[in-house]
Amino acid sequence: MNSGVVEILCEHTHSQNSALRLNALWGLKHVVNAASVDFKKRCLEELESGWLIQLICDDIEESAPETSDAMDEDVDMGLAEEQGRSWPANHTYTTTPTSEAHADQSSQPSNRTLSLAQSQLESIKESELSPARKARQDELDIQEQGLGFIRNLIGNAHVQESSNDMTDMIDHLLSVFGQDRLFGILASKLRPRVTHPFSRRGTNAGASEARVLPPQAKMISAVIYVLVHIAAGIPRHRQLVIAQTDLLRQLPRLFNSQEPEVRKALCYLVTNLTWEDDHSDHTACTQRTLELKNLGFLKKLETLGQSDEELDVRERAKSALWQMKNAY
Repeated sequence: MNSGVVEILCEHTHSQNSALRLNALWGLKHVVNAASVDFKKRCLEELESGWLIQLICDDIEESAPETSDAMDEDVDMGLAEEQGRSWPANHTYTTTPTSEAHADQSSQPSNRTLSLAQSQLESIKESELSPARKARQDELDIQEQGLGFIRNLIGNAHVQESSNDMTDMIDHLLSVFGQDRLFGILASKLRPRVTHPFSRRGTNAGASEARVLPPQAKMISAVIYVLVHIAAGIPRHRQLVIAQTDLLRQLPRLFNSQEPEVRKALCYLVTNLTWEDDHSDHTACTQRTLELKNLGFLKKLETLGQSDEELDVRERAKSALWQMKNAY
């Protein structure tokens, strides 16, 4: 890849035009995914880690009149049995060596699913007419692409990349960002956001009601896959992830997400965290597995492996479950 192209893309991430920032980050994400470690480091340096953090952390406060929250919801996390939507993956993720099977399944959509789809279409139409809401959605999309860029920085899609190169890149990223800061950012993206829209007509002009917006499924997926990639490193990296107790506590409820990609990502994470490199890693692996069990991951995997409507998710869950049960 010509370094001049990277410079142009990095320059566009500073544009006042949100669409240009979004497309530039999307391009950079794909450029680094198939690049060498040295190229990835140069690309991160050109983009500037501080600016990348700002892109990921920026949140636009909603100032438009109150509207439907359908665009911001992960569709009732507590109703896994009514999952009706699919989200095809269009990028490669790093996990420990496993095979991936994909199958298409057809099911009659429930009335709730149809109602949800109609609500989302109305929200999309409304967002096109609401500049404030569109600006907020654009920023969320930019944050997602920024997380995707980080994920691909520490991935191993490059065919010549060795495990030492991957270890080096993970350590470099943690050093540049600061591990506490990076994990803090990831944890913040899993929490609901509070906005303060203007009050409705007829109410006190100075009053406004705060709205709690759950994180979007695509943001959740992006966060989990960053963790998946870090956990795909060496035992020291897996120990670092398992030490993020507050972050990990937010994950078990997400097994009920209606987005298959979120559920599958969680399975990959468990698989990586319970991977044992060699005998010297046995004790630490057992401890990691017990920690996940105490946090409720085991029961969630059992449910997915038995009843998830997506074949790919069921198989990933069974694989993670088998590994987890054999690690302690």
